[in-house]
Amino acid sequence: MLANTSGAQRGRVFRPRIVLIAGGKGGVGTTTMAVNLAVALAQRGIRTVLVDADSHGGDVATLCRLDDAHSLAGVLAGRSTVAESLQPGPGGIRVLAGIWALERVSDYPPSACEAMALQLGGLSDVADWILVDAGQASSAMALTMWRAADLMLLVTTVDDASVMDTYAAIKILYTRKPSATVSTLVNAVPCCEDSDGVHARLARACRRFLGFEPAAIGRVDSDPDIRLAASRGDPFVLTMPASTVARQVDRAARNLHSLPILHRQAG
Repeated sequence: MLANTSGAQRGRVFRPRIVLIAGGKGGVGTTTMAVNLAVALAQRGIRTVLVDADSHGGDVATLCRLDDAHSLAGVLAGRSTVAESLQPGPGGIRVLAGIWALERVSDYPPSACEAMALQLGGLSDVADWILVDAGQASSAMALTMWRAADLMLLVTTVDDASVMDTYAAIKILYTRKPSATVSTLVNAVPCCEDSDGVHARLARACRRFLGFEPAAIGRVDSDPDIRLAASRGDPFVLTMPASTVARQVDRAARNLHSLPILHRQAG
């Protein structure tokens, strides 16, 4: 079990680490990875909050069997705070459900999104880590959340288009905030496919054009049981903990947790 990395230390209170999880394009499994990484962190004794900030409507609540009684919509509308809207989720995590139905994040003014992002830093009483599923990295919400985040995790697949979109997303976000930590995770890797080549391609491009290399935190193989678990509203790290994919997510969570990030004290 890993020790908590936030909270009171010698009389100081540090705000939670905020991780922006996004994909260069849709359909790469960003939400599934966010849910299972959050649960994997919680299982290691880390108080974890998962925020569904997907601009196009989130699926986190469905994957966690939660309702929309308390959601991001209420926070953006000013009817409730983030702390008031958190729901208990699987594996001990807390969840801020996303916007459902016909609403979109774009229906709310940018100032509402910025105010919500600022509230995340005040969750040190309940969270050590906050994972924010922002969907596509090019969305306005992702750009807003990136300003509040310490770490960016880009989820990609092995296909060329996804890798190119991931590099483009890194370029957009990193140039806006070069002080933050950037990492990558390769998802839905086909059997016997090498994911190291994907990480290497991204590292070469970033080193050549941006002057840094993102941290590779791991891979998650393609497994039909992942989709089955998702359809039931169960994180697969809980329902199939001995599986290869569950062990891979646990390893990725461990690698994510070990990345060097400078904590900022809570205001």
